[in-house]
Amino acid sequence: MIDLVVGTRPNIVKLSPLARVLQSQDWCEPRIVFIGQHTSPSLSDEIIEDLGVDQSIIRYLPLERAGFGARLGEIISTYSRLLAEETPDMVVVFGDVDVTLGAALAAKRSLLPLVHIEAGLRSGDRSMPEEINRVVVDSISDLFFAPSEDAFNNLVFGEAKNADAVCLAGNIMIDSLAAALDERAKAEIAARLGVSAGKFAVATFHRPSNVDTEAGLLEVIGLVEYLAERLEVVFPLHPRTEAALARTGLRERIAANAAIRDVTAMRYREFINLLALPAALVITDSGGIQEETSYLGVPCLTYRENTERPVTVRSGTNMLVNRYDARAMIDSVLAESDRRATRPDIPLWDGRTAYRIASSLYTWWSARAARN
Repeated sequence: MIDLVVGTRPNIVKLSPLARVLQSQDWCEPRIVFIGQHTSPSLSDEIIEDLGVDQSIIRYLPLERAGFGARLGEIISTYSRLLAEETPDMVVVFGDVDVTLGAALAAKRSLLPLVHIEAGLRSGDRSMPEEINRVVVDSISDLFFAPSEDAFNNLVFGEAKNADAVCLAGNIMIDSLAAALDERAKAEIAARLGVSAGKFAVATFHRPSNVDTEAGLLEVIGLVEYLAERLEVVFPLHPRTEAALARTGLRERIAANAAIRDVTAMRYREFINLLALPAALVITDSGGIQEETSYLGVPCLTYRENTERPVTVRSGTNMLVNRYDARAMIDSVLAESDRRATRPDIPLWDGRTAYRIASSLYTWWSARAARN
């Protein structure tokens, strides 16, 4: 049995193609362990439905505690109990969230092989909780699946991991994205939101540094309003952002702007097909959206000082901006109609990553079993 452990919406996107491939093979039995981290259960339920995840193989482990320390301890203790009761042959974790860290620690304390998918990403910014999680998980993993060449190089040359344990597998999120694209879904979301291809922008913000303080929230709202002077803006609200707007009374200000479509967090298929219409521009602080827009060839302004996904800047459509240059970059992108190039050809972003991972898992596990 192989445990595939997730706890957030983006990591379900990474899990779903691998779960389907493993279920189709006869050498293993996958079990999905969902440890509830996000505050909105509906988000996770909807994406599980959208991605066609087999709910019969999911074990739900709810979380009740708030705050990083208490929550991390609960993740470790809750998952450790399951490992003791029903021990898998290996544990696979995804990405860089707190559930990734907690499940990885529980697996290693239980002396189980640990596999990290999306390994090797580095922003170099240790003030980001996700960066700490990435570094710690990679320090204790046994097998690494890197999504890009820079991530592979970080592990092998930057951190001296055994090259035999590091696989350049490609971006598994793209497997889900490619499968979600649908012309009918594009038409439906365009009609529902009243937008036209190439005539609207998308804005998303959810990072604590941007929405947890009133000053940060005012800054990003100002950017959305600036963008709305030029284009209609679809503004999907992450639960954290929606709560911050309600707390500060800024939700009414957004709602009063006829050019801004503020919507509660969208379903995965809806959001992907909205981007793919295409949007003229996206401004975000998300990691995954940098990759999604690069694959789709949509210009993306990432409102951060750094990125753990430099391939999206070097080979994709992503540009880093901050409070000082974001407005100028918005104007620059919108003024250059040829900025939206053809879709970049990024190596191994081909919708086949899950198959490569499954093949490598089988080879690695067979060799390990033979040695033991």
